[in-house]
Amino acid sequence: MGVNYKYILSALFVFGLAAFSARADMNVAVITPTSGDFKYFSEELINGAKVAVDEINETGGLQGKKVNLVQIDDPCDDTLSLTTAEMIAVNRSSADKMQLVIGPQCYHQTEKIARLFAAAKIFQIHPTGSSRALYLEPHPQVVEMVGFTEQQGIDFFRYYANSHGAYKLAVVYDGRNPELTEISREIQHLFTKGGLGEKLTAFSTESFAGDADKIAEQVRAHGAEAIFMLADADLTTATVLNLKKENPQMKVFVNRYFGGRKFIRALGNYAEGTYLISLPSLSGNPNFAENLVRLRLWGIEPEGLMAYGYLAVKLWQRLVESAGSTNYDKLQKKLDGQLMSAGWGNVVYTSGVPDRSLKYAIYRYENGEYTQVW
Repeated sequence: MGVNYKYILSALFVFGLAAFSARADMNVAVITPTSGDFKYFSEELINGAKVAVDEINETGGLQGKKVNLVQIDDPCDDTLSLTTAEMIAVNRSSADKMQLVIGPQCYHQTEKIARLFAAAKIFQIHPTGSSRALYLEPHPQVVEMVGFTEQQGIDFFRYYANSHGAYKLAVVYDGRNPELTEISREIQHLFTKGGLGEKLTAFSTESFAGDADKIAEQVRAHGAEAIFMLADADLTTATVLNLKKENPQMKVFVNRYFGGRKFIRALGNYAEGTYLISLPSLSGNPNFAENLVRLRLWGIEPEGLMAYGYLAVKLWQRLVESAGSTNYDKLQKKLDGQLMSAGWGNVVYTSGVPDRSLKYAIYRYENGEYTQVW
């Protein structure tokens, strides 16, 4: 794999993008955090995009042009995230313009950033989807490749009602985060609709000013025998440790992006039996089989979000080849209302939204391994 990559951090992009001279004919940007709680998952996403770009360039490029991959740090800060997007949007020269933006991953300024890129005619893909709650107005032309994250609440409810419905559950969510709040609302709605309302209590971490001990005390006060934490990694870890130390049998559900390797290490022996909810690896998805064979021929076994970074670039590649152009309007027209192979399934995108969302997977952690249970 002989592709040279140019890595640009957000601060450099803010102050030096105008002087950036791309060495390639086409530019693809991946905007994702390079530090903090999401760093590990960002690396998976970036690695997948790298492999897809490598494939394109090793086979003659796209429309005979080389593709350059640009990594941009998303600091998950409202002001910086928006400023970075503005700098990308104003660089429209043939050398500097981004033909594709993958991300950003953080929920900050989602709607404003999407409108900036749409106005600049920059094709944008959210490879892991985002929340409907992040859009105050009709959805702009950004491709939600796997659908919306509210699907997480649906799949959690289906598994929990089927396997643990007899146990009282506490859903603890960060009320400042509209995405996590919407997932919690979806769960509450489904519990009520399914006749399990008396088994559920839900509350926001805002009421406790980030005090994990008080949150754990509230969970116990409601007699909960299981908890689904929808909060940042540190608060999730501290709350779960408090609960598990007093009751090792407490059933714990966490989102993988707040409960990754750091979380498992911090819990130690208490991590046994913990459930992690995440997008599936796709290795067992028949629609991904052709891509999986190709990756394995390259000596690559996709892990975590790697498949989604890879598929985002490949989706854009197929659209460009089908439209015969990287022109934004032509790509949108080619995508809209057409049956597409998205790599995880055959879907119809309307204004960037698939007619169905990819189902989430639930894994149980035992003896140092994750076993998919749903």
